[in-house]
Formats: sequence, C-alpha cells, structure tokens
Amino acid sequence: MKEQKLKLWMGVGVATLLASSGAWAGDGGEGGESGHDDMVKSADHGGEGGESGESYGGEGGESQSHGGEGGEGGENHGGATGEAFSYFAAGGEGGEGGEGGSSTAPALSDGAQIAMIHMMQGHLMAARELIKSGEVAEGRPHLTHPWIEVYPMVESGLEAHGQNDLGKRLKALAEKAKDVDKWSDVSADFNAIWKSMDKALATIAGDQPESPATIAKVMLSLTKQAVLEYDEAQDDGRFVAEYEYQDGRGFVMAAREYLERNKAALMKQNKEAWRDSNKVLDELEKAWPTAVPPAQPVVKTSDLYATQARLELALSPYLY
Repeated sequence: MKEQKLKLWMGVGVATLLASSGAWAGDGGEGGESGHDDMVKSADHGGEGGESGESYGGEGGESQSHGGEGGEGGENHGGATGEAFSYFAAGGEGGEGGEGGSSTAPALSDGAQIAMIHMMQGHLMAARELIKSGEVAEGRPHLTHPWIEVYPMVESGLEAHGQNDLGKRLKALAEKAKDVDKWSDVSADFNAIWKSMDKALATIAGDQPESPATIAKVMLSLTKQAVLEYDEAQDDGRFVAEYEYQDGRGFVMAAREYLERNKAALMKQNKEAWRDSNKVLDELEKAWPTAVPPAQPVVKTSDLYATQARLELALSPYLY
C-alpha cells in the first residue's frame, strides 16, 4: 500500500511540477500607489490583468501594497489562474461536479470554480477573525480580496451558470470595507455573501455531489496557495507582509471546513486516506498559530512545502 501511494504521489507531483513551471504565471503589475477607492475602481474584471496592482489605505494615510509580480504564483490578480490551480490543468474538469473529459481552461472548469469560491471564503474567514479580535485595520483589506483577487478568475464561469448576484455583493463589500469599525458593520453583508457562495457552489455541482477527486483537488489548491502566501510573506526569516500570512491562514481554515464538510463522501471511498489527510492538515495548520503573525515563523518554509506534498500523497487515493 505504501509503495502504491508513493507511485501515485510521484505521478501527481511530477504533473504538478510541470504544470506549475510557468504555464499559469502571468505578468502582474507592480503594487499600486492609490488609496482604497482607486483600488476598488481599478478592479476591471474584463480588462488586462495585473496592471494597477493593489493598495490599501492604512493608518495616517499610508498605503499597503498587495500584489506584486504575477499574483504570487496562485492568485493572479489580473484574472488568470496561478500555480495553485495547476491541479486542474491536466485532464480537464468538465461536466457536473467537476468530472468529465472536457479540455476546458482551468479558470472555467467546474472544479477550479469550486476551488476559487472556497478561496474567496478563506479571505472572508481571515477578515472575520481579525475584525472580531479587534484587529480592524488588519481585517479591512481582506474584505476586498475576494472581489479584487479571485472574482476576476471565476466571473465568466459564474455568469455561465447564471450566478451574477455574488459579484455585485462582493463589489459592494469591497467598497464598504474602508468604513468598517466593528464586525457588526458587515456581519449582514458577510452572511448574504456566504449564502450566495453556497448557492453558486450548489449550482455548479448540479444534481451530482462533488466527487472525491474534485474534493481532493480543491483541498490541494487551497493548501498550495496557503503555502505560497506563507513563503511570500517572509524575507530573511521574518514576516514582512502580514496580509500574505493572514491570507494563507484563511485558506487553511477554508480547507479544514471543506474537508469536514465532505467527510462522509471521503470516508466512504477510503477511510485511511481521510484519516491521513486530516493528520497532515493538522501539521500544516501549525504554521499559522495566530491571526497576527508571530515574531518569527514557527515552521520553516521548506518544511511547509514538504508537508503540503505529503498532503498530496495522502489525498492521492482519491485522485486515481
């Protein structure tokens, strides 16, 4: 069994390496220098990607740039998929629930759309945790991330499924973010958006539940992006971009919730794989012990990449 798992993991790993070697990385622009309003207005989801970058108005009028080159490997802010979505690059994710032999582009496949929606939920989870804990200034930017960073990638797919409501709600939340002083200011918006996301997920899945293969790929996309964010958040062994760390924490929280939600389906197919995946996810979560990053990383980046690779191994029985 261990030998079989190793062979499966090597196959998945090589495919991921080939797919992520640059095929999905676009040329995003440098981080913008405008304030919150300009940042939201410049998020033209139908135009060229990554030109304006992003900046968030901070204390005393300072701006916090978020974006950089090529969307940091996974969330390409111009609306093109990144490295974290390479799990959907080979074989296609057509049809209901992410199955089928379609050659649909990753950004438009059912499985990739599901992953993107859960990634948006991860951003909102990070915002909720920070604002509720009193870190309001830290939390505000994360209210804008779903609309600016992820929605451009999933917009056309959602429109094809007749799901236009989510984009309107996300844009309104992004525009409102700068005025948020406490969680009650946006709790109603948050709940409405969450319902819209659940509706979109149900519509994409159609009559068929998400397959274990799709569930595994979504899990891997979320955790791969989390590790990429953790890596990008650091320079010379310390955290220099707190929002990247917080994004990663949000994605891991979303992955945990998603895994638990699909426990029955995964256990039905392979109980051992489900148990192994849970154990590895426990280890992965240790890199984000608090909502605000610790003074020093508690897990080496290289070790975190290795842990995410072990999650790929643990989930491999669902992929083949």
